[in-house]
Amino acid sequence: MWRDVSLTMFLSALIALTIWIVLPPRRKAKRQSVPFDPSRGYQVYTREFDVEISAEELDGFLAALGDPDRSWSKRYPAADPAPLFALENELAARPATDGEPPASIEADDILVSLLIDHSGSMRGDPILFAARAALVASDLLKRIGAKHEVLGFTTAHWKGGRSREKWLKDGRPPYPGRLNDLLHIVYCSADETLTARHAAAMLIPGLLKENIDGEAIAWASARLRQRAERYKYLIVLSDGAPMDDSTLMENGERYLHHHLPEQIRRIEAAGDIRIAAIGIGHPVDRYYGSGVMIGSPEELESTVVARIERLLASV
Repeated sequence: MWRDVSLTMFLSALIALTIWIVLPPRRKAKRQSVPFDPSRGYQVYTREFDVEISAEELDGFLAALGDPDRSWSKRYPAADPAPLFALENELAARPATDGEPPASIEADDILVSLLIDHSGSMRGDPILFAARAALVASDLLKRIGAKHEVLGFTTAHWKGGRSREKWLKDGRPPYPGRLNDLLHIVYCSADETLTARHAAAMLIPGLLKENIDGEAIAWASARLRQRAERYKYLIVLSDGAPMDDSTLMENGERYLHHHLPEQIRRIEAAGDIRIAAIGIGHPVDRYYGSGVMIGSPEELESTVVARIERLLASV
């Protein structure tokens, strides 16, 4: 009996060895990004999972995403929001006459929207100083009687989220278009003033992910166009080019880079919104006709103020 068992084991091992020698080993091939085809035009696979929320809703929304996304908080702990509250107190202590508008401007006919990149590379000092710059801009515009919005843009997930899951279930149709779930945040709408509590929401761990800039500026512009103010301005703060791995893998590496300047040209050609950008170590003048690059996040506050003053002087 034992002899039969041993013989069977020997034959099985011999067959397995023969197969291993004769057949080539199966290697897991690394998936390559598809080639970019500019003739296809920009599209969105699904908007079903896109989210637009207020700052107050952010923490609850991120908590509901579950551990895969919340685990980033262990690697990137929350920044201390105390400097934002200190800045708010400092701004409130300034004389009421600080920031008088030029005599030629009817301030209540002006609306400025500040759109802040919430990509992963903004973690740490960049997002903290962007929040500070937003508070300073809000205070300046409030003092001269102008309306303003503060907005943020990112994605709800890494690696595509529920949009990609839907695409996989649908059989992976080629060139699906944008393939992640947008997350657009309203920190301060046009009839509000930004507070330190709202700005501090930018520092929530796990918030900063991918950045799909073209759709973000289209969203911010659409919000501006819903308003009756005559003079509308959009100022974008960013530290890099558009990026979303899920989208680029299935549509080509230049897919989002191609879409952004298209959107900028449309806004500039329409003429109803003046658009400008500030790049943190990023040459935004590649995309924006009115763009300036700064060397460090610490320069954001003074640069935002100078940009607003320049825009107002052009009225």
